This record gives sequence, structure tokens and C-alpha cells, in this order.
Amino acid sequence: MRFICILLMSVIIVGCQGDISENDYFPVNKGVEWHYSVFEDLTDTTQKRQFSITNLGPIDLKGDYSGMPVFARRTSDGTVYYVLQDDTGSYRIAKRTVVELTPRFDDKEIKILPNKEDLEVGRSWVAETRSYALHGLRSALPDPSKKAFGLTYEIVALNSSVVVPAGRFENCVKVEASGVISLYADPRLGYQDITVTQTEWYAPGVGLVKLVRSEPMDLEIYKGGSITFELNRFES
Repeated sequence: MRFICILLMSVIIVGCQGDISENDYFPVNKGVEWHYSVFEDLTDTTQKRQFSITNLGPIDLKGDYSGMPVFARRTSDGTVYYVLQDDTGSYRIAKRTVVELTPRFDDKEIKILPNKEDLEVGRSWVAETRSYALHGLRSALPDPSKKAFGLTYEIVALNSSVVVPAGRFENCVKVEASGVISLYADPRLGYQDITVTQTEWYAPGVGLVKLVRSEPMDLEIYKGGSITFELNRFES
């Protein structure tokens, strides 16, 4: 999953910093911003908050990714994510929180989207994720968000429409995902399998405009729920 051709790599890095292509579903152009409303509908509580992402542009990571087309994106909580964008797609490869001095690399690349040429209905891939909504009601319980599990993603539509606060978006790539996380509920119930689903809409020339994650669970000591991201404003 690496670019070997240095010339082609240079063309991609330069090209990504100009105007966003109308066929670009995951822009990495420096200065682009996304502002989302996040709705957390958990079993025992609900809340709404704001979340934003800002592209910081290309960055030269050391080690295996030195000289590769890697781009940094900073979220409103101060976390910086590092995205490799090569001829096969876009991949998250590392992140750095506000308390970390250097990027912490993922065990393996986490695929976000295939490249434009491979965007077709039925295209699927598996990527590692962690829980967004599952949580224990007692501090001594294991934190479900620390446990990694796999989601299987599949492109289900190339011309989906979606309405969010930022407006109506047509010709979106719609991606659906599902997977199972297993939690030890208690000695009586033993391990419980929770089916996690996720749906994403990517608009051409914009990127992610909506995401819905469902992690249903309602036990005595563990609760789940759903989280929805909706685009409020896009700045390019």
C-alpha cells in the first residue's frame, strides 16, 4: 500500500493543494474545514455537541512513510490524524493527541475510502475500529472503547441524496458497515455479542457529510446507543 513512483507521488501532493476536484470524496487540501453537529443518543443520556476538522496539509513523516503522500488533519479536540492517500485509496495511519509529542502509528493502515477509480457498488473492505457509544456504569468495569474490533464496509450506492444542516447533497457515495464486538456482561449472562452498524455519506467535492453509528445495548451495567454526525458548514 505504498507509492513507489516518486514522480507520481509529487504530482499528487501538488495537485491536492489546489482547488478541490468535483470528483474528490475525501479532500486533503490544506485549509479545508468541516464543522459538524454531533448527536449522542445513549441509552441513559442524550446530548448535542459541535465537532470540527481542519486539514493541515502535507507532512513528511519519518520512518516507513518518509517521503510518502501523507496529510495531517486536526480535530476540534486537538487530536491530529495522519492520512496516507495513494493510488489505492485513503488510509488513516497514525494519530497524535494533545498530550503526545510524536504521532502514534496504528498497528495497520485503516482504510477510509478506495480511490475514485475503485468507487463502485459492491466494493468492500475491512477496517479496525473501536466503540463510540458503549460504556459501563461503574468505574471498575473495562472500557469498551479500548477494545478493537473489525467493521466490514461496503459501498451500497454512488448516487445517494442526503439532507443535513449544511444543505442537500446529491450523488453521494453511501457506505454501510457492520461488525460485532463481544463484551463480558456479568457472570450470569457471560459474553454478549453486540452488532455495530455504521452508515456514511460522502459528497463529491466535499467529503463526509453524515455518519450514523449504532451500538445497541441496554444491560444493568453496560449501555449503548447511537451517535450521528451531520455537516453544519464546509469551508474550502
